[in-house]
Amino acid sequence: MPGHELIDSEAIFAPLNAFRRIGLAVSGGPDSLALLLLAADYARKHAQPDRFIVYSVDHGLRPEAADEVGFVLAIAHQYGFAARGLKWEGDKPVTGIQQAARAARYALIGAAMAEDGAEVLVTAHHLGDQAETVLMRLAHGSGVEGLRGMDYFAEIGGVMLVRPLLGIEKAQLARVIAAAGLAPAADPSNIDTSYERVRWRQMLPQLAAMGLDARRLARFADRMRDADAALGEMAARIAVDHDEMTGERRIARAALRAAPRAAAIRALGNVLRDAGGGAKAHDLAPVEALVDRLRADPALKRTSLHACLISSDGETVSIAPEPGRSAKSQARGKGQRSVTRN
Repeated sequence: MPGHELIDSEAIFAPLNAFRRIGLAVSGGPDSLALLLLAADYARKHAQPDRFIVYSVDHGLRPEAADEVGFVLAIAHQYGFAARGLKWEGDKPVTGIQQAARAARYALIGAAMAEDGAEVLVTAHHLGDQAETVLMRLAHGSGVEGLRGMDYFAEIGGVMLVRPLLGIEKAQLARVIAAAGLAPAADPSNIDTSYERVRWRQMLPQLAAMGLDARRLARFADRMRDADAALGEMAARIAVDHDEMTGERRIARAALRAAPRAAAIRALGNVLRDAGGGAKAHDLAPVEALVDRLRADPALKRTSLHACLISSDGETVSIAPEPGRSAKSQARGKGQRSVTRN
């Protein structure tokens, strides 16, 4: 296949040999189309076209999207892959459209994967996407956990994702497409500066000129991943007493004071997430400030943060879900032992 020698398909797909059936998320854009071609090269070498199934989603946001899905399905069938076109039906939100479309996409693909027996979904997130993610999270005030960027393996909406192209530059993927003589679809949202990611994308050449290029940002993310693992281990040593009936969590204030500050922040952040029944906030600063207060002051009157009520009598820090959150937090903790480690 022309262009496959530009990127080693063995290096991309051989680590996934444990999975019997692999889904490919393909929009028809240059990155995901290159992913499809690399999968086709790997499947040809190993005579395994049946291991792959292509999923392409029409979000119903652009009239061209239906033709783009048809284009993807035709290319997939050309290379011997099974393929499914999916569509996001119904009303669309006025705000937060990208987040909503992302959730809908993974919900649709996840349901299709369950029917097809696909165990993982491979996406075409690449080096530039990783750099943009790190910059966005840095701007949002993320801590070490967020600055690790996107992981090779991730779970989103019940779908197991694999991102094997995170070390590959977009230009390399473009050369794969050019060598194959294909014309990828062009999504205007990729150049729409009303989206934050696009604005950071346009900043990358200027940052690269100052020495902060995509590869250096990705290397920074790798270092943050190592630091995050170490920090997680330290935070796990801080015991959390969990009352499953009320959803309340309790931590010995002495443990927060004795632990390294970063570990105390991670442990409390984990508890706030679990008790509040939601994901961690992007900005870590409020959690940092709360930990500093708890470590410095002998007592803390009830205060609220991240859908939780927090107080301290000087010896024990109590974290309870706000009224109305109890059922959700209990559902998250159902089946846990009364003492868990975060």
